Amino acid sequence: MLTFHRVSTASELTQYAKQVRYEIFKFKTNSGYGHLASCLSCVDILVSLYLDNANNFDIEHDRVIFSKGHGSPAVYPILSGLGFFPQSELDKYCQKDGILRLHADYSIPGCFYVGGSLGNGIGFGAGLALARPWQHFYIILGDAELYEGSVWESLMFINHHQLTNITLIVDRNKFGILGDTEKMIKLEPLEDKFSSFGFEVTRIDGHNLDSLRKFFTSKELRNRILIADTVKGKGVSFMEGKYEFHTIIPKDPKQIELGLKELS
Repeated sequence: MLTFHRVSTASELTQYAKQVRYEIFKFKTNSGYGHLASCLSCVDILVSLYLDNANNFDIEHDRVIFSKGHGSPAVYPILSGLGFFPQSELDKYCQKDGILRLHADYSIPGCFYVGGSLGNGIGFGAGLALARPWQHFYIILGDAELYEGSVWESLMFINHHQLTNITLIVDRNKFGILGDTEKMIKLEPLEDKFSSFGFEVTRIDGHNLDSLRKFFTSKELRNRILIADTVKGKGVSFMEGKYEFHTIIPKDPKQIELGLKELS
């Protein structure tokens, strides 16, 4: 049975991350729906945010918004382990008798946004941050999502209003649906681009729990962007760094068996 508590060490968070990836792989391959590789890349970010008792995140008060909606199911095992809904719901992912949708939406306990078209979540979150200065908003974006002009319009809005109650997190797994972002339309140097919009930019290994802890436990209030360098399909050897798995979910029993073994 999944049971999570906020913990105090990176090693404990690492164990939680393994459990979360295992559950994601299991319910995604059982259902055959969604974006498995995109969920696996952001797990360590979510585990550090939700389950580290040293950080500033208040699960009852603050809000996490998946502008990268296709990665939002990664949070389902975490929310289940924290008691928001029974673990049995994971087995009913995308089924009529279940509550868990293809992408997270506000009908699911612990979720607050319908992550559909890319580029919209950051604007939604920025508006909420302006209207609700007593709450903090963590907005998770995909890197290929940065091709959307609405992202950069929202950055101007956030900087203009000097919103210090918003933290932007870019899951920089370097792949979109069609391949390597730097071969499609080059995004780098991202630090310089974000800095030019007035943001304090931190770039780290998005799978290093110590580095993630350091960022999320910082008490500094500024317009902050975290670029988390991650691996698409993290934890499953035959999926890692392969853009083809953006929309493809393994169906071969041998691949599924190998994936579960590597994540167990």
